[in-house]
Amino acid sequence: MSYQLSGFHLAYNEKGLETIINHYRLFKKIIPTWVEVKSDGSIQVNNSNETIEKYMGKRGIVPMVQNANMDSKVSNLLISKQNAINCFIKEILIFLENEGYKEVCIDIEGVKYKNKIQYTEFIKKVADAFQQEGYSLSVVIPAKSENNQDSTWSGAYDYSSLGKIANKVIIMAYDFHWPGGPPGPIAPLSWVQDVIDYAIIEIPLEKLYLGLGLYGYDWVINSEQKTRGLVFKQIQDISLKYNVKVEWDQESQSPYLRYKENSIEHEVWFENKESISKKIRLIEEFQLKGVVFWRVGQEDPDVWKLFE
Repeated sequence: MSYQLSGFHLAYNEKGLETIINHYRLFKKIIPTWVEVKSDGSIQVNNSNETIEKYMGKRGIVPMVQNANMDSKVSNLLISKQNAINCFIKEILIFLENEGYKEVCIDIEGVKYKNKIQYTEFIKKVADAFQQEGYSLSVVIPAKSENNQDSTWSGAYDYSSLGKIANKVIIMAYDFHWPGGPPGPIAPLSWVQDVIDYAIIEIPLEKLYLGLGLYGYDWVINSEQKTRGLVFKQIQDISLKYNVKVEWDQESQSPYLRYKENSIEHEVWFENKESISKKIRLIEEFQLKGVVFWRVGQEDPDVWKLFE
């Protein structure tokens, strides 16, 4: 493999642990959701003693920091208060020193586009403090295919600046269709290519990692019922239970299926070995540094055959 394979891991998720134990030799890094940061900059360590260290070693683990409860209010308050930033830097450095990890991955989501400069400055201050102490910084940022400055989702993330500041940049190339919108492919191949096309102009190739999803969504058509996230095993169960076969969408190069429950229509879009393999080819073609899957334990188990 000319690129690195890594995976996000939801702390204490049993299926995720199972995947890591079975396939740890394939992974360069595992990025577990162990740390939450609050709006005052204080951190809560959910855990750092999972069994994955036995398999990956200290150097194979990159603890991930997320805004508490993935609340956008937390993100926007944190980056706008100098006291909070100082507090975060102090606490995360103590955590790293105590635990012996060499790198942190920051996934601060929901930043408003008007706070773009504050977010960039926040990352810069963290990166500078890390550099002084010999630590490495990865950032996770939303995908975009153009410089859409006023996008509520991705407008605050300045690819060019972050590409200069961080040691690694992971782009979340998933949720093109998401639970709040109409049904459709989670990461259409042509869109993923557009995301890469834009990213390689702004971010050095040796820092650029593509985040890919391993899950699915079940949309309920013409109903108030909420869209739900599914793992691959649940999708297989639906296919068997309702005796429907998986279809292939040629345009997006994605699998999907439709079924009826109590005469209500459902549409399920997801990722499998075939759809992932097409995206991996793009990573190879564009010579990106690596792929990071969100998240291990949700996958079509045949996905790992692509890397063996």
